[in-house]
Amino acid sequence: MPNLQLPGVVETSNNLGMVAITADAGSCNFMIRSLLDSGSEALADEIVSLFALSGTVAEKAGHYPGWAPNPGSPLLALCRSVYAREFGGESTVQVIHAGLECGLIVARYPDLDMVSFGPTIRGAHAPGERVEIATVGHCWRLLQAILTAIAAAADGAAVAAGRRR
Repeated sequence: MPNLQLPGVVETSNNLGMVAITADAGSCNFMIRSLLDSGSEALADEIVSLFALSGTVAEKAGHYPGWAPNPGSPLLALCRSVYAREFGGESTVQVIHAGLECGLIVARYPDLDMVSFGPTIRGAHAPGERVEIATVGHCWRLLQAILTAIAAAADGAAVAAGRRR
């Protein structure tokens, strides 16, 4: 899969997680994340190869699948429309570099259309992590409105097809 070329967005990264050193051995855990599975695989292969050059054994395990953005997503279009109606303005759509559960879900159900949204979080996964409380209520309101719009669209499709749900 080609590079997505999204200005300002990290595609693939590596984080050194846990390191354990004893008198006889050592181990370290690298946590690779990518929007693209091909990106994380390539970086993992490179890390394993670099360790092999030093005569050190390295193994790959625990792949975390990527989740590439789909700007043509019908669900995204619906969500943006609902947001505009509910809040009287355009939503901000962002691609972020993170290990979202969406990657795990879409790996199992590749044809599933999905979006991810949530409250504004500052300092995620770090001491002092916090959430902007007002944005939690906005997310709840948006979720309810999106589900209502999806149900209305399904009912409309059923009526158009000559059947009731």
